[in-house]
Amino acid sequence: MLRVVLDTNQLVSALLNPEGIAFEILKASGLKGEQKYELVLSDEILSEFKRVLSYPRIKKLHNWTEERIEIFITLLKEIAHIDKSQSRERIVPEDSDDDKFFHLAIKSDAGYIISRDVHLLKIKEFKGIRVLRPEVFLSVMRRGVL
Repeated sequence: MLRVVLDTNQLVSALLNPEGIAFEILKASGLKGEQKYELVLSDEILSEFKRVLSYPRIKKLHNWTEERIEIFITLLKEIAHIDKSQSRERIVPEDSDDDKFFHLAIKSDAGYIISRDVHLLKIKEFKGIRVLRPEVFLSVMRRGVL
């Protein structure tokens, strides 16, 4: 089955906007209904996800408690392949923090990274891993071309 990495912002978007594209993509990982691809995450990405959701303005705006955040992370761990390894090869020149998405995709043999991050999108493809905007990935997925 095709493996896909969602960047942290896509995970946050999916959680905060259940009507949006990011949530539609996340649902297709088996969260709701048929599994069309295998979601791949790392402890590092989940940690960043938890940190972002714990920002006071996000917690206040969206009424997220620590308990709700933990429940969602547990759910993600149940549906995703979790890779624990970390690599330090530099891939994204403008933002080394984004390297983790490529490291994970390479290690887990993922075909895609889904992101709106300009630093990731600028690379387009690396070692056979394509970086796509969420709307492009959703369109391709809906057409069944994955």
